[in-house]
Amino acid sequence: MKASNLLFRPLFEHPLTIIRICTGIGFIIQGMNVFHSGYMDGHVSIFADLHQLPMPELMAYLSKGGELVLGILLVLGLFTRIAALMLMINMAVATFYALGGDILSTENYQTQISWFYFIVGFAIFVSGPTAYSLDKDWLLKKKD
Repeated sequence: MKASNLLFRPLFEHPLTIIRICTGIGFIIQGMNVFHSGYMDGHVSIFADLHQLPMPELMAYLSKGGELVLGILLVLGLFTRIAALMLMINMAVATFYALGGDILSTENYQTQISWFYFIVGFAIFVSGPTAYSLDKDWLLKKKD
């Protein structure tokens, strides 16, 4: 293989597929915290004390449950654009409301991580269903 081919041609035909699946796995792992009462107690107290939101327990469970469901949808590639849009909304709220929005801070890496997930969600939203997705392999084929 020529060096120019190695340097300038894609090594993998669908890199956003890997990003979509890995992002989904990350959200599944984060969303699994909904089943750990010790973690959720702390999460609920953050919603209640720090942000003084109404119904903090419901909000905390919706937040973590949403991450679990979005992660599953992203891994499967099912309703990919809707899942990516919901991911962007969730991460925008986390970045700018829950974490203060200072994405350049060197003290709180959580803000940068949530902002990074927002950008990844945007890339997935723009690209739509990629290879190995139920959207492309199942839903779109039914219309043909």
